[in-house]
Amino acid sequence: METPIEEGRYALFLQLLDALDEGCRLMEVYDAMPHRYGGETLYQAESHTIALIGRSPGITVTDLAARLQKTPSACSQMVRRLREKGWVTQAKNARNNREQNLGLTEHGWVIFENHERFDRECHQRSCRNLAGFSDEELRTYLAVQEHLNASFRQDVERSRRDFSEIPEK
Repeated sequence: METPIEEGRYALFLQLLDALDEGCRLMEVYDAMPHRYGGETLYQAESHTIALIGRSPGITVTDLAARLQKTPSACSQMVRRLREKGWVTQAKNARNNREQNLGLTEHGWVIFENHERFDRECHQRSCRNLAGFSDEELRTYLAVQEHLNASFRQDVERSRRDFSEIPEK
């Protein structure tokens, strides 16, 4: 039998989830918006792809997909669009003709550097906004978030199981 949860603690937990939901909503809004990096306008999926290629020159589409948690097909389409814009290169892998190694063009590197600078500024501003919290409080938040993520993973797995058990029509 499960241990009952004290009502006040449960109410606090629900407040925590509401705050988390608001943060997720704001991140979704932010990710859906175009951003300017230097003279170029990119969506987050484009800038994340360029950032990963810039940090891992020679990466393959398969590895890119695994790191971005996207399908290889989605990543291939993104790489094709970025190649058409003149920001990404593809070259046959000398050891495996079926693989293509990705790189950035000269202009792709400019976008990469502008994106890195923009991210660093955003992260530093966010870090300064947390100046009123001690390192220990931040570690506590991190521990709470890691436990919540474990619960969320269980929820995802349960939903996948439940969905997979639905008979096809």
